[in-house]
Amino acid sequence: MRIQIFAVAAAVLLASVAPTRAQAQGFDASDQAQSAYVDGNLFFLTYHEVGHMILDQVLDVDQHGDRLASEEAADDIAVWLMLPDPDEPEQDEEIWAAIEGWSRSADLQQGVGQSPHYPDDATRAARIACYLYGSNPNLYPELAEAFSVSINSVDCGEEVEVLHADLEDWFGDSLIPPASPDGASIHVEYEQAGGALSAARAYLMESGILEDAAEDISQFVHLPNDVSLVARSCGRGAAEFRYSPSARRITACYEAVDWLMRDANDEQQDVAQAGAGSGDDLGSGGARVPRRPRPRG
Repeated sequence: MRIQIFAVAAAVLLASVAPTRAQAQGFDASDQAQSAYVDGNLFFLTYHEVGHMILDQVLDVDQHGDRLASEEAADDIAVWLMLPDPDEPEQDEEIWAAIEGWSRSADLQQGVGQSPHYPDDATRAARIACYLYGSNPNLYPELAEAFSVSINSVDCGEEVEVLHADLEDWFGDSLIPPASPDGASIHVEYEQAGGALSAARAYLMESGILEDAAEDISQFVHLPNDVSLVARSCGRGAAEFRYSPSARRITACYEAVDWLMRDANDEQQDVAQAGAGSGDDLGSGGARVPRRPRPRG
């Protein structure tokens, strides 16, 4: 599966002319490649918002003061959570899907890649690829070829080491040791959705992605407050997930799930994004995922 997913991503990245995307007959949840693509990107969207939540609740960061830096930091946390464990390198399908998702988004050259609040989509894909490659260079020689410019410009192995050191330092005593009591809870709920979004709601519920992410985080880091993770319709063009510091709520927009389900089957669609969200919301930046080489002094 890892090679199959990468083959699609590499074809998008290396083609000199963007391929024509045929109209799809519909998303097929039984198709392993399609479901892996959707699940991986949904996990990244969720963990990106978890990153915003941790920056807010654990680190008390003013994320509106430097929005771009906050989005990059949320990306770092998401990738850190998704990197496969050294003893289980085969558990990399989800992060491969995230690389493919941002690469496809960059190919469209629309949406949040044009926003000053977010890294551009191609950079986000390249940064995820650098972290994955740096985690085990011998296992991912294809990445060094497909992302040769970015990977050759920085020591990706060192980037992974710095990432681990930085986040362990950030979290400090908030990290929960194995077999210790859980932290504050993350309550998951699904609001109703009608019309075309009913299939997206059903897929998200059946996947258990939100519950898995909530359980992972509550067993990983001490949160000072309970948090809600609410799946709902966010309105046309809102193909993103969001975190609201004032409400202590992560919102999973059904529109993002619907976007990914159609994108997984190459269905032509409008990629207009809601972007910065509303109020104090901190968005994921669209229906995919990020990374950039961090400066070192």
